[in-house]
Amino acid sequence: MRRQPKAIAGAGALLVAALISAGCSDGGAPSASSTAPTEIPATAAEASPEATVPAPTEEAASTAVAPEAPTEEAASTAVAPEAPTEEAGPTAVAPEAPTEEAGPTAVAPEATVPSVEEPTAVQPAPEAFAFQDCGQVYLCAELEVPADHDDPDAGTITLELGMLPAGDPDRRVGVLLVNPGGPGGDMNSFLEYGAGLSERLLARFDVVGWNPRGVTSSLNPNCHDEAENLQLLGALSDTSENEAAIAEAAQQAAEACLAGLNGRAELISTVQTVHDMDLIRQALGEDQISYFGYSYGTVLGQFYADRYGPNARAVVIDGVLDASLTHEDVLVEQIRGFARVIDEVFDTCRQDAACPVVDDPKSAYLQLMADLEADPLLDAEGNALAGPGEAQLALVIVSYSSAEQWRLLYEAFAQALEGDGQQMHDLAQFYLGAADFGSFYSISCTDGGRMSESDLDRLIGRMIEEAGEFGRAAAAEARMCAYWPDTETRPHEPVRAPDAASVLVIGNRGDNATPYEWAVAAAEGLETGVLLTYNGQGHTSYGRHPCVDEVVDNYLIDLVLSSEDIECG
Repeated sequence: MRRQPKAIAGAGALLVAALISAGCSDGGAPSASSTAPTEIPATAAEASPEATVPAPTEEAASTAVAPEAPTEEAASTAVAPEAPTEEAGPTAVAPEAPTEEAGPTAVAPEATVPSVEEPTAVQPAPEAFAFQDCGQVYLCAELEVPADHDDPDAGTITLELGMLPAGDPDRRVGVLLVNPGGPGGDMNSFLEYGAGLSERLLARFDVVGWNPRGVTSSLNPNCHDEAENLQLLGALSDTSENEAAIAEAAQQAAEACLAGLNGRAELISTVQTVHDMDLIRQALGEDQISYFGYSYGTVLGQFYADRYGPNARAVVIDGVLDASLTHEDVLVEQIRGFARVIDEVFDTCRQDAACPVVDDPKSAYLQLMADLEADPLLDAEGNALAGPGEAQLALVIVSYSSAEQWRLLYEAFAQALEGDGQQMHDLAQFYLGAADFGSFYSISCTDGGRMSESDLDRLIGRMIEEAGEFGRAAAAEARMCAYWPDTETRPHEPVRAPDAASVLVIGNRGDNATPYEWAVAAAEGLETGVLLTYNGQGHTSYGRHPCVDEVVDNYLIDLVLSSEDIECG
């Protein structure tokens, strides 16, 4: 029996929903109960399901993936949207005229060669398949694809797919392929919550997610424990003894991940995944698909539009990564964004008389980190519950949300100062369970390539300059790359996508993980990019404001989109 997805619009809203499902009351901090920490749902997929719906009919339970073409009205009719309210409506922003000093802003590229090259191996047409009821919110299927799109003799791998059939099949527009980000995010919890989409989109599209290579059963490096250990140790203070322990953990994580991949790290690259995406389209029997990707999923969207532009009906990317940046520059600019939001978190507490942390919250937090390193908080059985790693991750996960949810950290912080580390532990565990860190680190290192010792020293120095000790701790991911083979497989250049339809690029001015400037750069690089600016807070924008949702939904459903940049909020 297939269960009903929880309709919660927006990736940002998924954080709040998952925190609530993990034991929060009305958005409050997870309760410190007698439940064992390992039993607290770490991801949305582990939360208690909603009421079930009747079993689907035989027709719905096994959905053929070569659906009938949508009616002309549903597929291509451009319907003018209803006039938005003054509060919620999008504002078209005409770009400012460039100053004489700055020069023209639109520079024709020297060439429009796609960033992602055509696979060198002949690609056989994927076999048709059927989605089956698998007892989940979504229907399930598997797709066999080449293990290496450049080597026909490398064998095949199997991708797991899930589909939420259109709620209004008579008005079905087509397929909307979705990705939650990561890298390392899987489809399971994402589809559990309706992929963060509005009821309008869930009604009009067959929403298809998949577990990319390097995630779950498809070429999984199986090194989550080692990567998690590295993540936690990265928060230790800067001493020679700690540095040696972190370096050892980084080497152990790299060796475990590479062993899990049988030494073929290049097979889990983003470029390989982009080619998988078009094989998914072919297997679905669709001439074109629409795409909606969040965070790291925006890289997939940019590269898909660039390599397979004519096959993309519409592309929306939210929480955008600037694909032109190197791995080092991504980490430095990202930590700058985190540091800005974290300072706001502490400033808000200091200015709020109701905040349970008194005096200077930032100074108190730094002192707590030192105290936890010397004397971690323990549970009732004497097991370590919260050390500096947990304190750091609790801060990180809350910085992804809007200001209304920052009290989750304040309450956990105040309780830790009183000797109770349960809530801080719970927040950290939620972060660690949000994605497979073994997959995250492995794909990141594969795309970015090996870091030499001098590269790593330079990176850590830059991150400390941006964010102090928090910046040094956040370099854990890059430390594993020092023991990675030299597999730089992702292009680091502006993406043009000259053959793609309009790409809606959404940037949130208050985003911690993907700074707003990245969305601006991506929109400027894309030949058909349209920038939607949300003046808000939190990671990603869809689901946070009705103006953003209206623009996205109207574009995906009716292909209605302003040719000028748009501003919301």
